[in-house]
Amino acid sequence: MDLLTINLLNGISFGMILFLLAMGLSITLGVMGILNLAHGALFMIGGFIALSTVNAGGSFWLAMALGSIGAGVVGLIIERLFLSRLHQQLDNQVLLTLGLVYIIGNAALWIYGGRVQLFNAPSILTWRISVGNYAFPFYRIFLICVGVIAFIALWWLVERTRFGSIVRAGMDYKEMTMGLGVNYSLTCSLVFALGASIGGFAGSVATPFIGVFQSMALDILLYALIVVVVGGPGSVLGTLFGALTIGLVDAFGKAFFPDFAMFTMYLVLIIMLLIKPSGILGRSHNVDTILGNRTLIIPDYRPRARLIRYIPYLICFLAFVVLPPLFPRYLQSMITKILIFSIFALSLNLIWGYTGLISLGHATYFGVGAYLSTIMIVHMGIGNFWLGALIAVIIGGVVATIYGVIALRVSGLYFLLVTLALGQLVFYISTVWRPMTGGDNGIIGTPYPDIGIQGFVFNPLSFYFLVLIFASMCYFLLHRLVNSPFGHALQGIRDDEKKMRTLGYNTWLYKYVAYILAGMFAAVAGVLFSYFLVVVGPPQLSITTSTVAILMVIVGSTQVFWGPIVGSIVVILLEYIASIYVPERWPLILGGIFMITVMFLRDGIGVSLIRLWRRLDYRDGIVKS
Repeated sequence: MDLLTINLLNGISFGMILFLLAMGLSITLGVMGILNLAHGALFMIGGFIALSTVNAGGSFWLAMALGSIGAGVVGLIIERLFLSRLHQQLDNQVLLTLGLVYIIGNAALWIYGGRVQLFNAPSILTWRISVGNYAFPFYRIFLICVGVIAFIALWWLVERTRFGSIVRAGMDYKEMTMGLGVNYSLTCSLVFALGASIGGFAGSVATPFIGVFQSMALDILLYALIVVVVGGPGSVLGTLFGALTIGLVDAFGKAFFPDFAMFTMYLVLIIMLLIKPSGILGRSHNVDTILGNRTLIIPDYRPRARLIRYIPYLICFLAFVVLPPLFPRYLQSMITKILIFSIFALSLNLIWGYTGLISLGHATYFGVGAYLSTIMIVHMGIGNFWLGALIAVIIGGVVATIYGVIALRVSGLYFLLVTLALGQLVFYISTVWRPMTGGDNGIIGTPYPDIGIQGFVFNPLSFYFLVLIFASMCYFLLHRLVNSPFGHALQGIRDDEKKMRTLGYNTWLYKYVAYILAGMFAAVAGVLFSYFLVVVGPPQLSITTSTVAILMVIVGSTQVFWGPIVGSIVVILLEYIASIYVPERWPLILGGIFMITVMFLRDGIGVSLIRLWRRLDYRDGIVKS
């Protein structure tokens, strides 16, 4: 009974931290339709400001206030300078806030270092309460009280004040609210600043409890996203229910099923998605944001000379066939990596650029392909490359088949949330299933592939040409796919799904098939990468790998089929240069590329190259993506 009471209190206290954390994200998502992936970073900012205040001699209470105010100010700056210019642009909002996560995290590493830091609460909060044979920290009781007070205050603000009336009206009838003369832009700024302030306060009050460190932003964000999905965005009471549910599931899971505690949280998430995708008390309005029309129309002129049209093919032939044997080994290796990630980025663009579904968990299939091909060699003795690759790609498709059923229950912002959460589930499996995956250390020692030719021995150059053959095949198949009737239907669904349903298309089935095919092509890239890198580990499944692919797609362009290839070239070259001169600042550079691309290069390099090329090729018409 005592153990039950202790776990109950632990779950409620942790749930209250989750409530404070998720409430700021829930308000922003419910009112503005913005998925602020930087919310975990704002939580971290609040914690570091509170830590600095206490270390400088300030009081605990001052630290709480400054942490909240500091995060609110940062949030207001983000909204005013960036997000206010990206109205109803879901992809750009996500990419911008994702870039901020990397920038803020690397800046925190620069200033505070990488270790976990915390400060002591005042003595009045550090004593313990006797619960049977256990001593329960009073600070957890304090957290419960803070959560209750915050819930009452926020509920009153949203449900009983004029500001709350405007907020609720904006959630349900944004255009009508603006038509009544309400300055909705100012309201959005205040809401975003309030959400950021609540996140900063959560970070401040949680630091003596869980500590603060520079790489916590995405982990904390994941907890908040699960709470929001379970409780529903925009609802104070729903967020409280969701937070307490996850807090209790986490506490009892760690107590009775320590090896499967994380799975219990995901089980709640999956059940909620299957039963009620909008959450316990979620609002269904203003959640799906417009992705924008992806059709590119560019002047097309009559050619000056036929030779000009074949120059791009000649350049590609030289770059990928003739020159690599002449390059030193490190350049051959870099081009090999470019080809592998080109396959990965093209597979992502199949569901993003052509279907209109942005996934933050696409690395799942990349990692599954890499892990399975390596496991079959190291643990099962299956050395034949063709058999191992075939099994890995099929299993990647099976995982996509299962995940697709869950993820496609929702759309828009919710699809982003679900793919992120499901992707992190597989990432978590790779860290805890140590006998098979090697845990955090991964699996080391993948040899060059055995392609079944007697006496043939691979070297870096011959492996490069194997990758080139696979990359060419994937390019050809994907190009045929997107230019087939199936691909044209996907583009119609992307542009106007309701119209396509009216025309008799089973839009869900089309998206489902595209999702599975994208997963299988990503698994092909993962198989090749396992042989390229020699070691396979959790990073191949992480959100960082997914975001690198996203960056390649947006840098190259979602509107041009070969754009992701250009993006992979640019990103990998920049990564190589950064690894030489400023390796510890690559996340900062990565975040900066996200922001620059979103704010100043939204069409991508591919579109710019087409516009430049058409000045040399004079025809009238339309260039299709």
